[in-house]
Amino acid sequence: MPAPRIFASQSGPRAQWTHVLASVLALCGTDHRTALMREFLDEDIEGVDTAIVREFVPAGDDVIDIVVQHRDRAWALVIQTSLTFQGDLSDRLVLAAGAMSGYGRIIVMGITADRKPGPYMDAVAGPGAETRYCSWLRVRDWVQERPERGRAEGVDLAVLQQAEYFLTPNVAELYRLEDIVPTVPPEAREAVTAAFFGLNDLSPAPRIDQAPDGATAIFPRTGDTKAELIIRGGSARLVLEGRGDVAIGSDADWDAAASGSLAVARRILPRKR
Repeated sequence: MPAPRIFASQSGPRAQWTHVLASVLALCGTDHRTALMREFLDEDIEGVDTAIVREFVPAGDDVIDIVVQHRDRAWALVIQTSLTFQGDLSDRLVLAAGAMSGYGRIIVMGITADRKPGPYMDAVAGPGAETRYCSWLRVRDWVQERPERGRAEGVDLAVLQQAEYFLTPNVAELYRLEDIVPTVPPEAREAVTAAFFGLNDLSPAPRIDQAPDGATAIFPRTGDTKAELIIRGGSARLVLEGRGDVAIGSDADWDAAASGSLAVARRILPRKR
């Protein structure tokens, strides 16, 4: 399913999802932004109506995915995202908290595929920062329910509808991987998920054949197989028709292979209808 225009032109799947959420926070009016912040924080916080929303803010050797900051530096909510299951965001969350040390109250938040926060969230909490957690399931549910519950109209309705149009099918695909991605080493999980969604964007909703030691995602879902993402035996590899296997063992592996692999996939996979 094609991404709506305002959510296009991101560098990869995780950046795309992050941009969708940042757009909802930045473009929706006060009532909807306040409601989403309440969903995240489980409290009302002063100054949300005039808060500044930024995305992909440089911080050391990394970035903070989303920053929502009070104009007078009374508080800052910093969000780091992941599309993987059973990952560890602790280093990125600690980095984000340290980068916002000039604010009166710092809230660091992880958004990942896991239904419940991982143990690393407790390790991040400390005197200098509060922690919150949210799953992509909750984000999707809020976006789906908000137009009716919040009586959205105009620009607010358009933004929420486009976010729902993007998140609903993609979150459904993400949770098809819930029992599969954790079978590969932690350092490979984000890359394997990125490879899956890179192909899914070209050929949505692939067939997934289960096996005792993992699974294989087959693109396209019907007809002749053109690409296979094989996640079995604790490792992952991408097989494209007419091209050798690509092992995906880390982010660096996929960073090096993504452009060429997806260019081939774009050429050999049937066009989306």
